[in-house]
Amino acid sequence: MVGGKDRPTLKLKDMEEKHLHNLFLKNMSGLIEEVKNPTPRLNPNSACGGMATHAGLALELGITRKKSLSPQMEAILIWCQCRTREYDNVQIRDFTQSWANGLAFAALIHNFFPNAFDYRALRVDTPQDRMKNYELAFATGEKFAGVPDFLTAEDMGGMVQENRIDPKMIFSYVQEVYRMCNEL
Repeated sequence: MVGGKDRPTLKLKDMEEKHLHNLFLKNMSGLIEEVKNPTPRLNPNSACGGMATHAGLALELGITRKKSLSPQMEAILIWCQCRTREYDNVQIRDFTQSWANGLAFAALIHNFFPNAFDYRALRVDTPQDRMKNYELAFATGEKFAGVPDFLTAEDMGGMVQENRIDPKMIFSYVQEVYRMCNEL
């Protein structure tokens, strides 16, 4: 937000994490609305949150945009990147392989419930380690936030083992995490 005479200038780096995410999602909602109902913008400083605003915010946050996704999927992907960017060994780039070892799920849930488990103790060396990561993340999300368990550790383990991770399943689960946890 650019400050006028009587308005302070707000810098993204000075914002609290929750407000930063809400600003991003507000801009994304404008982008999604613009994609659905495109209208010409006579005012380049419009607060509608069009593509330029979204791209600028993603750039300033240092997050990866995935233009091949729908606007809704891209918004949730970037939200996940924002929420997990401080976690070791987590680089969310898609709704498939980025989630395969379970650390992305665990980091996303741990972001909201940091006292629920020790993220640093998680391992990914064996299929059993990955299964434990899924179980821990899904059980914690369900217990503390009521995230539905329609994606299970067994589902994820099977998809990874068969090399057929379903991005719609991952997206649907993560969208529920967003819905249940974002206002915490």
